[in-house]
Amino acid sequence: MGRWTKKDIEYMRMALRLAAKATDKTYPNPMVGAVIVKNGAVVGKGYHKKAGCDHAEITAMKKAGDSCRGATMYVTLEPCDHYGKTPPCTGSIINSGIKKVVIASEDLNPLTAAKGIKRLRKAGISVRKGLLREEAVILNRKFNKFITEKMPYVTLKMAQSLDGKIAARDGSSKWISSRASRKFVKNMRETFDAIIVGSGTAAKDDPFLLGPGGRGHDVRRVVMDSRLRIKESSNLIRTVPLAPLTILTTSLAPERKVERFRKIRGIDVITVKSKKGKVSLRSGLRELAGRGVVNALVEGGGELAGSFVDEGLLDEVKFFISPRIIGGGYSSVKGRGVRNIRESLCLENTEYSFMGGDILVTGRVGAGKQFRRKNRGAATGICSRREP
Repeated sequence: MGRWTKKDIEYMRMALRLAAKATDKTYPNPMVGAVIVKNGAVVGKGYHKKAGCDHAEITAMKKAGDSCRGATMYVTLEPCDHYGKTPPCTGSIINSGIKKVVIASEDLNPLTAAKGIKRLRKAGISVRKGLLREEAVILNRKFNKFITEKMPYVTLKMAQSLDGKIAARDGSSKWISSRASRKFVKNMRETFDAIIVGSGTAAKDDPFLLGPGGRGHDVRRVVMDSRLRIKESSNLIRTVPLAPLTILTTSLAPERKVERFRKIRGIDVITVKSKKGKVSLRSGLRELAGRGVVNALVEGGGELAGSFVDEGLLDEVKFFISPRIIGGGYSSVKGRGVRNIRESLCLENTEYSFMGGDILVTGRVGAGKQFRRKNRGAATGICSRREP
């Protein structure tokens, strides 16, 4: 069908930038941007702002109006062809008179996959796909994993010293990271569907896991607690009116306590499989996905972080590294560890930034590959580096 032109690439990049404006705000829907071009000029553009709002294509067509007739639409994701909170976009595109649609990536959602393209072509609209596909797939990597694997996209956040410790010998950890880092994290939490901590962190740190200024939010706070040891006087329990709380536990938990907690409004106690006396992370994540959690943040501690690494369940990391040395045995990531250095988990698309004296390291695990994992249950993004 011919090569892509510089203008094609320019318009699709514009659509991708528009889609990115809604980063982490559209779940459980994907992020989508659309640009409508006629006679070499942009006549309409838009993006999907959040679930329930007009899709990107609809917003762009409303802005373009009658200029849609005979125009070309550049859209980052295959237009939907099913009813949800809004009608299918394919019908509106057909009725608008648009003659050509250029798509970056197919929709992996079984409700739409290939159906949108098929319907547009059946209506006589020219459809091309694959322009900047990899960029579009990475943009919606969280949604794509949720749709294809029925699992949340998991990010590990850790605040540690230069030597990889998260607490002093007496167990104190406040504060390893800088004030700027802590403020950044409080704002960052708002972009996730769930925040996950282990029972050890819940007991030792007694966190709130709330938004800036102790503000309540819709983010689901999650505790992995196999024996339901969390105290009713804990900050997580006391602040349930401000934000929901989910406790993932096992059959090892006292039945009476489970029933008592389930009667408290705002607390969701879920019993899942146990693995070596602990909550099965995979089972727990599937339960969260079933409750609409697309994007989850793991905040520690070291045992929980190590388990996520050992089981290959991480997709991204954010490490805040403080310029201090602590020593001792409170490592930020515990678990089994790798047998050989070549098996160590490597990050891709790594970014570094300064945060009030700390260094923030962000990277993805097997970036762009999470839909083609072959070794499930093992760390992905394995290093295989050789010296030149």
